[in-house]
Amino acid sequence: MRQLEFTGRLILMGESVMIQWKKKGLDTCFYKDGQQLARAIGAEGCEDSFEEIETGVFCWKRKCRPAVRMVMELRAAYSPDFTMIPGVNYNGNGWGTFCEYTSDRYHGEPWQYGWHRASVAAMTYSEKELEGNLISVALFGEENGGNSCQLFEDNGEEVHRICWPETESPKALYLYRLGEAWHGSMEPKDTFISYIVLEENGKAKFGYRRALDAAWKLNDRERPLPLSQEEVWEAGIAYAKTLYTEEEDGFCGFNIGLAWEGNAWKKREVNKYEIGWCGQNGMLANALLCEALHSGDKEAETMGFGVLDSWLEKAMLPVGVAASYYDPGQDRYLEACDLGTAGLAYFEAAQLSEKLGRNGGKYLRAAYQICDFAVRVQDGNGRFAKCWHEDGSVAIREGTVGAFLVLPLLEGYRQSGDESYLKAAIKGTKIYLEELKTHGFTTAGALDIFSIDKESGIPLLKASTELYRLTGEKEWLEAARDSAWYLSTWQYTHTCHFGPSCILGQTGYDSFGGTLVSTVHEGIDPFALCYVPELYYLWKETGEERWLQRARAIWRNGCQHISDGTLVIDGKQRPKGSQDESYTVTRQGTHGRKADPDALRPDSIGIASQWLVAWPGSFRMEVLRRLKDEAEMWN
Repeated sequence: MRQLEFTGRLILMGESVMIQWKKKGLDTCFYKDGQQLARAIGAEGCEDSFEEIETGVFCWKRKCRPAVRMVMELRAAYSPDFTMIPGVNYNGNGWGTFCEYTSDRYHGEPWQYGWHRASVAAMTYSEKELEGNLISVALFGEENGGNSCQLFEDNGEEVHRICWPETESPKALYLYRLGEAWHGSMEPKDTFISYIVLEENGKAKFGYRRALDAAWKLNDRERPLPLSQEEVWEAGIAYAKTLYTEEEDGFCGFNIGLAWEGNAWKKREVNKYEIGWCGQNGMLANALLCEALHSGDKEAETMGFGVLDSWLEKAMLPVGVAASYYDPGQDRYLEACDLGTAGLAYFEAAQLSEKLGRNGGKYLRAAYQICDFAVRVQDGNGRFAKCWHEDGSVAIREGTVGAFLVLPLLEGYRQSGDESYLKAAIKGTKIYLEELKTHGFTTAGALDIFSIDKESGIPLLKASTELYRLTGEKEWLEAARDSAWYLSTWQYTHTCHFGPSCILGQTGYDSFGGTLVSTVHEGIDPFALCYVPELYYLWKETGEERWLQRARAIWRNGCQHISDGTLVIDGKQRPKGSQDESYTVTRQGTHGRKADPDALRPDSIGIASQWLVAWPGSFRMEVLRRLKDEAEMWN
């Protein structure tokens, strides 16, 4: 590391093109080939210093007299092509139908976001193609910095700011609504720190790579695994059995989850069963079959086959595929996400059946029926709808989430050699990857929210890695990298420290490694567990350590709060294997807390959902099934 003088030359990433910097009055300016790229704005009575902590990454330290307000501002010398607050605002948002932060301002006043909103604390990012090179500028703060960030255009420049004290204005985003602004306070301090990241030759819509890596390195530290592999598996099987239900009509399924009602945890009484997504009936059934193979557990075997058979016997639709949901008398959508998951589950179920001495033919037929449906409904450009009515007519066409149907097509091709499946899968994957490349985001994966989100990016990573396995073509490995980078913009790279007055402060929950849900729902969850194997594979194929680190962080985060049967949170003892669906690390609402002035203090925003849903356990058990013998993952 070295201190930067106010005039000098810096070579970024070993490129022959250099960035120069020099002092101009109170400001410090950065140049490339004589063209100004960015300007760090100085302040009267303050002393700024810049330390290069790694190539292109600078610690900007400001010393001053004790102050209770401060702004550190970096101006990128361009009108940007793309901007991002990671996990919060992608190029101004606006895709979808739900309330969110849109544009870079509200009624003319720039948004100000609390540091905890973004997956990287108080991070702002912008990029611009200049003379054939992709230039990007990022600014972010310290972990638990007690500050806010702003990102907005002003007179042809993109303004990046970190502001003290923490403020959310002119409105704050609560769950599905904009609420009143929030203004914090702070004790006087004489030192303020931010981090600047400059990239001179990046990749359009993905130029944030260096910034994400830098933030990760600053905040990553040794974190022990909460539970052993054996404990996680045992808990998952126990909770699956708790959710298992036999209906009066003979249908067997795993209830979607438990919620606290009155003085006890109760299974949901409506919208009870889902074959994928939140309910994960197919994946949980296969986990029980694996348990039967491993331990000889006959109860697990009976439950697993009972659930798999019930969806085929009780929930088959005239269009030739199993329904996404099972709720007699209710009209429900047929979802691409559920169908893709179901197809993979039935392919696996057929193999597990043979190992258990049964004929798996009906499960194989069910999987191929989903493949045939996907080929039939794919449009001329390669897209699949988000969902259909149960008669097969399109209900909602838009959304990257349609890419989930690529996944059973690839497995169908692997097992049958049917070229029509591979052709449809490649066509679909390419069109969705092109949308990510064009827009810088994916959409509509969280089925109850219509917005930019994380979940819709998952099938792009999975499909790209599988296509690389099948074809060996390097373009798919690069596509997997791009998808993984996009998903990384949703992954928390800092630990929010919660005070003792809130639930997460009392339980010691660590946000590092978890993922935000969407631009609408800024809860943090362990949904990324479902692509841990793909990140691990990406590390194996590229040798890039970051993917192993991110996979391990997802696992550690997702193994918190798994009940051993005695865990008590907020006065409620939890069944073995259960876990919250999500956690509130921003001001989204009180989730049942009393509406008192302390409920939204910075140290009182950590709240657990109290919704003990089915999917986390199914994802963890799939990771264990696929990676149990990979020592590097667990050491």
